[in-house]
Amino acid sequence: MRISARRRALLVVLALVSFQSSSDAFAIPSAVVHTAIGAFSGALGALSAYPFDMVKSQLQTDYGREKYRGDGIAAATDIFQSSGPLGFYRGSLVNVAGIIPEKSIKLGMNDFFRMCFIDQSGCLPLAGEVLAGGLSGLCQVVATNPLEVVKVRIQTGDRSAKPSIMDVLRDIGGVGGLYKGAGACAARDVLFSALLFPSFAHAKVAVPIFLASIFGGVEPSQFWCGLLAGSIAAAPAAFLATPADTVKTRQQQARNLVSEVQDLNALEMAQKIIETEGAEVLFSGSFERVVRSIPQFGVTLSLFDVLSTKAIEMGMM
Repeated sequence: MRISARRRALLVVLALVSFQSSSDAFAIPSAVVHTAIGAFSGALGALSAYPFDMVKSQLQTDYGREKYRGDGIAAATDIFQSSGPLGFYRGSLVNVAGIIPEKSIKLGMNDFFRMCFIDQSGCLPLAGEVLAGGLSGLCQVVATNPLEVVKVRIQTGDRSAKPSIMDVLRDIGGVGGLYKGAGACAARDVLFSALLFPSFAHAKVAVPIFLASIFGGVEPSQFWCGLLAGSIAAAPAAFLATPADTVKTRQQQARNLVSEVQDLNALEMAQKIIETEGAEVLFSGSFERVVRSIPQFGVTLSLFDVLSTKAIEMGMM
């Protein structure tokens, strides 16, 4: 017997209500809730800053550096003129799909390692915070690098050709190709996370106090405090991790832009860039990377904190 669409929808609603009413018997595991919060926060954060990521990738390729001379406005103008407003979101669906496991791993593993490094007095020393952040960045590479390879290939490929995900997967030459530039990606994510998470942990304590002193003792909401704290933490971390990000982009860029140096490893690529273009080129796209990371991690870390707090209050974690 066929069931109408309306009846199917009603059955789904009834099932959800039944599930909610019997939550004690069918409680969602806290790990699942934690992962879902990380995925949701990461996806919204990535979407909020994706246009800046698109411009940054253009400036980091050898082709883009020669064409735009490090001018982010020129790159953004060219993208807009050739592809329209949606050109800034080229590859964004791939990015969001990949961000879900990436941020779940990053945020979840940071919390896990922070718990592991608490000392006997119940405190987490600064060295433990840095190590926890670095290890979480290392763990995420298993999900991050395939995402980066596909995203960078789509971002830097021929705009008129509009390569699909399948085109990229065929071009990279199998599963091994998904881990092209993994060394540089790991260096970037370890350094970035080792700086980001300890900075955020301390900033989210200091920011409410600072804002309360400005607004006459009225403490802003947890979301806005977290947004500001995450933004403050992300800026220096993003800038200092730019050289590794530039090397990674050069290794992963689309083949139509690639010279004979693409097959160099991360250290060889960095040395080649310094010798032929100058050390300052390693910081190509640093401004765009910082501008992208401020809203991305402000939103991601703030949402993650707020939603985790709500989940704990509801007994879900």
